[in-house]
Amino acid sequence: ATDSGSQCSIVSKEILAPEANNNNNNPGGGGNGAQQGGRPSEDYFFNVDQRADSVFGTVPFYAPRTPGNVLFRLYFDDEPHVTLATGPCVHVVPSDGDVDSVLRFILTNFKSKKTNGISSMNSLASVLELFSPRHPQQKNNNDSSRYFDSAGRVAWGCICESRKALLQAGINYVKKKRELEEKLEAELEAEKIKDGLPDLKSLGVEDFVATEDSGDVVTNGIAHNKEEEKDKPISDSRAKWSSEKYSSERKWREMQLMYASILKAALYNKATQLLLKRDILSKLRLEYDLWCPLSEAFAANPFVDATDELLLLPGDVTAYPHTVTKDHEKRCQESRNKMQFEILGFVPKGRTSLALAIRQRKQKLSSRQKGSKAAFFPDLSLAMSEIYHDEYAVSEKVWKRREKVRATVESIVSESAEFPPGTKVAVFGSSANGFGSPNSDLDLCLQVTPSAATVNGVEAMANLATKLTEAGIRDVDTVRLTARIPILKFNVPYNAGGEEEEILVECDLSLQNPLACLNTSLLHTYSKISPNTCILASIIKRWAKARNINTPSQHTLSSYGYVIMLIHFLTSCDLPKQSHGARIGSAVVNPVVPNLQWVDPIWAKNPSAVGGPYREIAAKPKNQHSMVRHPTEANYYINTYFYGSGLEGLARYCAENDSANDMTLGALLASFFHYFAYDFDYKKYVVSLN
Repeated sequence: ATDSGSQCSIVSKEILAPEANNNNNNPGGGGNGAQQGGRPSEDYFFNVDQRADSVFGTVPFYAPRTPGNVLFRLYFDDEPHVTLATGPCVHVVPSDGDVDSVLRFILTNFKSKKTNGISSMNSLASVLELFSPRHPQQKNNNDSSRYFDSAGRVAWGCICESRKALLQAGINYVKKKRELEEKLEAELEAEKIKDGLPDLKSLGVEDFVATEDSGDVVTNGIAHNKEEEKDKPISDSRAKWSSEKYSSERKWREMQLMYASILKAALYNKATQLLLKRDILSKLRLEYDLWCPLSEAFAANPFVDATDELLLLPGDVTAYPHTVTKDHEKRCQESRNKMQFEILGFVPKGRTSLALAIRQRKQKLSSRQKGSKAAFFPDLSLAMSEIYHDEYAVSEKVWKRREKVRATVESIVSESAEFPPGTKVAVFGSSANGFGSPNSDLDLCLQVTPSAATVNGVEAMANLATKLTEAGIRDVDTVRLTARIPILKFNVPYNAGGEEEEILVECDLSLQNPLACLNTSLLHTYSKISPNTCILASIIKRWAKARNINTPSQHTLSSYGYVIMLIHFLTSCDLPKQSHGARIGSAVVNPVVPNLQWVDPIWAKNPSAVGGPYREIAAKPKNQHSMVRHPTEANYYINTYFYGSGLEGLARYCAENDSANDMTLGALLASFFHYFAYDFDYKKYVVSLN
């Protein structure tokens, strides 16, 4: 399967002969020329070794004509959703000599009109983004430009075709929207007329019920039907129109996103200056100034004096000025600001990079006076620290309470005959990973020995619920025992002694959840090497809660999701450090916080002593300790490796990074929002720590 961002194209090959047609005891083919299912056995490129229970061989695949990521996946034809094995991800980048042919291939796809152009637009954006000449540099830039002159003309042709596709998509969207609005207006008008009809009783017509023996006129049925019509929900046709409108808006937004990615790649990759002329790039800059990534839309064309929506579409650039001036750029920015205020309710600041923002702040700090605006980040950092220590920092008293509750539950479990001796109760989740608060519920997990594999989990947990009640545990709830992972909910009374009142600690107890416990350990390690991460997480979760966007049941992220976003940002974002670092694979040069799942253990033990830039390993080690069986998926193992010992060196690295780069808590918080608002490409990437 080749992944090209939002579009996927799948190419499959049959590599093992069907067993029913295999008559030569060689399931993987052989090379003996025997026919298998109408095909010679040499057409099957893999062999099966029954003794080693493995499949081996070679399959020829041509690299795709366009750049992207290629992943080889092995699966059974009758169970395509089950992945047996995958190969390494291959990143396809066109070489200097292939750029022209690749662009011509994309241009041919544009002109074939077989699709709506999204896949071709995505391929064009990838070519412009990855374009990085490697051929020996010519004597001067003019020679280099002439080297790519043909490719540049084709690239410009592709951009023009992208504009046409965008304009056509906009025309289709506006026409469809107007059509649906007219239908909806007609529907509402019909309902208004229907509601305005007089009631039959008000006209003096009595209700009669027709019977078999009388000829009474049936009028009560009409009246009742009218009342039912009033209480009727939205008509099926209106629901259908609403669905069509949503689908049309989604397609239009997708096209705008694709075209914006083309503009961004052309403008932000300095190497494209060898492909596109300066006046072309100036016009592309005007178009990109109309784009708002927050609202995912282009603003109206400011060079068209019209009110018709069709004439203001972004793909129509016929009215753009031939010679671009500062005034033209200002008009585009004003049009974008107007759209942003109408959609968002505010006008975001410009696309200032993290490095530029910090550099500007340092310049202000060098000449600031007391009480000036330049103290914003330090003041914000101080406020964040105060809020964290006042409301979110977990005291030693709370840690002791949690340990006491855990020990109490473990004592009750040890007395239950349902679980073997040695069964432990572990704390996981926000109560143990360092990213919780004093009021976090206590998530507990039963860690049983392998001999308990035959124990019925639901039955054992149900009997344990009885034991908990007998031991004085309150509000024991068994409703979720039938869930994928059985869970008991209960409250444990706790009294610290003295004059303090008894409190109830809410607990959730699950069975055999090793991945959750390992994940807790991973996050706890991050909190240890970088305490600032805990403060940032608390403030971000506070922000999300205040805006009611932290409830998964309402299709928003959980608090855990925001923690993952934060750590992804800290491990993926390069600091604007003066020293240059080496990149291994997709590793960043100088992350705010090292990625514990990929950091080089030799470097991590003592970064300052080893010297050199931040380093990562090429592959995670696989052994009996790192490979953990999935608790619910049969025969599925997960590599849980991460660096978790000798953390003093990494703690020093994080502290020195913050100090050397003047990265206050406030600056990191602003950078977090900037990263996910402007830098992160939601169509291409996923948020992950792995």
